[in-house]
Amino acid sequence: MTSTQKTTLKPFDLMIIILTVGSALTYSLIKGQFELLGTVALLMGVTGTVLSAKRSIWNFLFGAVNVSLYAIIAYKTSNYGQACLNALYYLPMQFIGWWAWSHRKADGEKSKVKSRSMTTSQMIWAVLGTALGTLVLWYVLGHYTDASQPLKDGFVTTVFIVGQILMTLAFWQQWYFWLAGNILNVVLWAVVMAQGEMLGGLMLIKYSMYTINSINGILIWRKSSKD
Repeated sequence: MTSTQKTTLKPFDLMIIILTVGSALTYSLIKGQFELLGTVALLMGVTGTVLSAKRSIWNFLFGAVNVSLYAIIAYKTSNYGQACLNALYYLPMQFIGWWAWSHRKADGEKSKVKSRSMTTSQMIWAVLGTALGTLVLWYVLGHYTDASQPLKDGFVTTVFIVGQILMTLAFWQQWYFWLAGNILNVVLWAVVMAQGEMLGGLMLIKYSMYTINSINGILIWRKSSKD
């Protein structure tokens, strides 16, 4: 099988993208309005995460656009932890990630990274770091900002910081952290949508698709690390 064949989007990948577009359009019709910022962020984000699950370096291109728009969206809905996370951390990490993956390509594949596995001690430190970071951000957001959901915001912010580091280092266990954060984000944005915010529904669709793709990412990256 050639490298071109290996990087072709499979039916599952296309299903996620098509389902995303269909859900976004349906939601916009139901609400009777179209939110350009949220829709573009939704499409860029889902496409990027699908490419990420396939170990494609091109995910960082879509990621750069997605995190820039998402920072604005999070700020507008008072999720300040995620706003700072995307603007000050995720955005520069897209370029760092591109550089790191370009130096760790899979054999015979120009645009795919070679995945690897964490040791038990590395995993323990990652979990402990996530717990500590969550507690610190929960306190800061709860006492010094008007964040609407400080605990959820703090956890999602921290778990995604750790996930991005593991992604840059090409550890397949990154997907456990993405999965945990995406599930919490579904809850977070469901609350925002229930409050009548148009962007909440679009972000709910986005992170629902992310959650599904996270499971796919675990399967693909774990198998790759063994191979």
